[in-house]
Amino acid sequence: MTNDAMGLSDASVRLLRLTLRAPFATSFGTYRELTRPFVVLRTADGLVGVGEVPTLPDPAYKAECDTPAVLTSLRAFVLPAVARHQAAHGPIVDVADLRASTAGIKGALFAKSGVEGALWDILAQRSARPLWRLWGGTRTTFPVGVSIGGRTVDEAVALADNAVGLGYRRLKVKIWPGFDLAPVAAVRERHPDVLLQVDANSAYDLATWPALKALDPFDLLLIEQPLFDDDLVFHAEIAPHLRTPLCLDESVHSLRDAQAAAHLWRRHNALDRLIVNIKPPRVGGFAEAIAIADFCRGEGIRTWIGGMLDSAWGKAFNLNLNALAAVDLPGDHFSPTGAYFGEDVVATPLAATDGTYSLGEGVSTGVALDWERFERLGETVFERRLVD
Repeated sequence: MTNDAMGLSDASVRLLRLTLRAPFATSFGTYRELTRPFVVLRTADGLVGVGEVPTLPDPAYKAECDTPAVLTSLRAFVLPAVARHQAAHGPIVDVADLRASTAGIKGALFAKSGVEGALWDILAQRSARPLWRLWGGTRTTFPVGVSIGGRTVDEAVALADNAVGLGYRRLKVKIWPGFDLAPVAAVRERHPDVLLQVDANSAYDLATWPALKALDPFDLLLIEQPLFDDDLVFHAEIAPHLRTPLCLDESVHSLRDAQAAAHLWRRHNALDRLIVNIKPPRVGGFAEAIAIADFCRGEGIRTWIGGMLDSAWGKAFNLNLNALAAVDLPGDHFSPTGAYFGEDVVATPLAATDGTYSLGEGVSTGVALDWERFERLGETVFERRLVD
């Protein structure tokens, strides 16, 4: 097969409306419906790949993580760069080519990740292999966790009860100033043996973070991103004052950020209490996510794969990433109430038995996209030819 046949012929972006079965609360808001872009790539020989961009309605989590910003980046910068690269250098046939085509664009990490995801889908189809094999994974069965977004202690406890009843043994509770000690104490009292961690989503500052010391007695796995969303320095400085490990999420955008964090934590003699949450869209895609996981493995830094209220299609990508030996801890893949969305885009719902997920030999994500729902739940907002 010639490179021309393997190259990318055109792209389209579909905007889907996904309704959560239960509201999801964090320190920066409560979400009920997500309007989310999916990138669809096509090759000259007829393969079709789909990549989800797990946006939120607003940029409260990170800059450029919101739907309007991602649509602008895809339409005005990312897809035109892909087309220009193919015109100048020939067909894009692998992820290295794709990353080279967009290397001149600063930021736009969520947008880039959606295009890369669609290309990985195509590459897996072309090789007739699952993504986990394409990525060098070896572990096909692993524990998975849930993220609990409740706005009251009673809600948090009820969600925790439901998740544990479904077999999950790793829980993450969203916290913020004034809503931290009470929900943690209540959930830990009810479930003394689960792996329990908390996520602050940058809700604390230099004046309020000492309140987190009160969480040390509860044997938490980690406290995730308590300080500013772009900070590495202050997190490293407060780490020695907490017995509970700190986990970086929002402030790691690249392999270089992970390397800088390791350097800072080592200088503070706290490297053994640094954990990194790897979210592929936050770092620009799965290739960078794998590089971060490999680096952290070499440094003895534990990692896990975080989620962004992804559809089951996006979750299936993340679950394949969990096959990597470099990923240590259970990730955010499931909801404490079952499926996240009233209607999802895969033919068969994802399921974890007693909190454990198993990958198979199915091609690409291992699950089938439900094309009828994919069409019905959204609309194509723009298309772009990628070859002249």
